[in-house]
Amino acid sequence: MLTAKEDQDNGCIINTAVQVANNPTRLAISCQSENLTKEMIERTGVFNVSVLTEDVPFDTIKHFGMQTGREVNKFENFSAVKRSHNGLYYLTENANAMFSCKVVDKKDLGSHMMFIGEVTESKVLSRNASCTYAHYHKAIKPKF
Repeated sequence: MLTAKEDQDNGCIINTAVQVANNPTRLAISCQSENLTKEMIERTGVFNVSVLTEDVPFDTIKHFGMQTGREVNKFENFSAVKRSHNGLYYLTENANAMFSCKVVDKKDLGSHMMFIGEVTESKVLSRNASCTYAHYHKAIKPKF
């Protein structure tokens, strides 16, 4: 999931984005409550979702999911992105779709904040299979 504030872009890895309504199309996502991304979505009211594919390298997941945007500019030296109509980045590699959303509701779940976003733009980027949480654990996550 990708977001921005003022002149800072940020992104994080979430494990679920779900279509929860149609006409208008709405997605539900959740972010950990302490994440910078959560604060940025609350502040701006917009977010993008890039649907990762099964061929996504662990380094991409590590880059967006295992370091904080409070300490690292995650888009410095990361060029596999484009901006959607809302000004936010979406991934152009290892993603099969993107969704731009405007927040229409949110729910505090304690450890996470759930955002409901109305889809304002979407694109199919490839026909590659989406990376599920099960696939991540089976084939991408390193075994220590």
